[in-house]
Amino acid sequence: MSFKPTSEIIVKADYTLSSNPNNKRLKQHMAANGEMLVSKQELQIYNFLLEQLGLHVEYEAAFSGADKTLYPDFTILNVHTKAIYIWEHLGMTNSEKYLDQIPDKLVWYERNGLEPVEKGGSLILTFYNERTFYKDVEKVVQRIVDAG
Repeated sequence: MSFKPTSEIIVKADYTLSSNPNNKRLKQHMAANGEMLVSKQELQIYNFLLEQLGLHVEYEAAFSGADKTLYPDFTILNVHTKAIYIWEHLGMTNSEKYLDQIPDKLVWYERNGLEPVEKGGSLILTFYNERTFYKDVEKVVQRIVDAG
């Protein structure tokens, strides 16, 4: 498995197009399956997920908690093992306001039953780092594909 963005995407994964009513005007990047995404980083991750056999991918699927509904970047099902992952890619690492909101979001996920994968849960968090972005994404996708 090698993550190197290319314009020649072969969609192998199953997918459901997003039903998120928010951010429609911000969605300017079109994925290989026609899905519109907000950021170039999300586009690269999403297209890479679409290239994987055995996954079902949804962009910004609703995740309802006790007090509100969030729309995490990706909800991924490994169709073989039935393992489901919620993936938040935290890409705007140059925005202090954005970074300040992350702890509250993580506490909310935990209160609503999602633990990080590092603790045996199903919540995946990635932060944009220009030097390691491709390796980080490749590692996460490999973990999802190998889940079980």
